Amino acid sequence: MIVHDLDDLVLESDEESGIQELGRCFLARGPWTTLAFLVKTKTDSEGDWEGPFLWLHRYQKVAQGWKLVSRFRTTETSQLETLAKALDNWKDYFTPGR
Repeated sequence: MIVHDLDDLVLESDEESGIQELGRCFLARGPWTTLAFLVKTKTDSEGDWEGPFLWLHRYQKVAQGWKLVSRFRTTETSQLETLAKALDNWKDYFTPGR
C-alpha cells in the first residue's frame, strides 16, 4: 500500500468498512514515520461498535510516497487501558534531567 501524502491519509471510516477513526497522532516524522490511530471497529454491519483500540502504523518514505511497512493493533480494550496506566506510571522518566 503506497500513500502519496500521510497528512491526507484517510482510514476507511464508515458503516460499511466497520472502522471508525476517533483520533490520530504522529509519534515520529521523517523517512520512517509512525502514526497512532484510536479506532472503533465492528465485524458486521448489524453488530455493535467495539473498542476503542490502538493501531500503530509504521511508514517508510519511498520514491512513490509512503509505504506501510508494519502495524500493531490492540485487540482488547483492556490492552489500551493497561498501556495508559503504564505510561502514567512511567511519566516521571520522561521528565528532562531525570
